[in-house]
Amino acid sequence: MVKKITAVAGLAFGAAMMFGVANAEPGYVAGMMDVSHLDSSREAWEKAGKHEFYVNCTSIGDYITQVDGPNREAAQKTAYDESLTKAGGNTCWPVWRGMVK
Repeated sequence: MVKKITAVAGLAFGAAMMFGVANAEPGYVAGMMDVSHLDSSREAWEKAGKHEFYVNCTSIGDYITQVDGPNREAAQKTAYDESLTKAGGNTCWPVWRGMVK
């Protein structure tokens, strides 16, 4: 139940973040618009490999990172943990962009 609530909240947050990014100035985050190197299919969520995330932050600038993991959920947790160190606290959330082809 908690996983479903977290997943729905993450998807809603991701959609809201993407709406904001769609209206941002071009080049706001280098490489944001290029997704040709990503597999964003639902099947890619469960695959092991390198996953790419757009990390949305309130205390530092947003950035894109790539993280190895057994699936999207584990890789997202790793990206989140890295953002805690980078941002100096709980002010960022990684949004999955896809699995690197």
